[in-house]
Amino acid sequence: MRGRNADLQRLFHIVKWCRKLQIIGDEVQTYERFIAKENYRLVELSAFYIGQIGEHVRNLSADMKAEISDIPWQQINAMRNRLIHNYDEVRTDMVWGVITDDAPILAERCLEVLRTENSNVDAELREELAEEGVI
Repeated sequence: MRGRNADLQRLFHIVKWCRKLQIIGDEVQTYERFIAKENYRLVELSAFYIGQIGEHVRNLSADMKAEISDIPWQQINAMRNRLIHNYDEVRTDMVWGVITDDAPILAERCLEVLRTENSNVDAELREELAEEGVI
């Protein structure tokens, strides 16, 4: 898949991963609970989700990145690289910051573009998350 359709598909997946991060944040509610020993699997899962977001960002076209120019695409890719290549050094405070601050903004900006192309995107996103048992 190439061109704008490929970019739109990548944006959809970015939103999906962001929503999964938001669900984790909603589940634990605080940084202290996020880093608690019994929730460590959520830290690892969150790092994986951020890596997936970064992978889709890495493959977005320059045109799409320019269209949503207020998103720090390069920083997102750098975070992905750090998580993938230095996994044993995950900074939980940075991951929590992505969950609470960055993912909601990224998801909303990507959704703005997706909604101009597909008025049903919110329902499709809910359906896919439900099929995966996330919501």
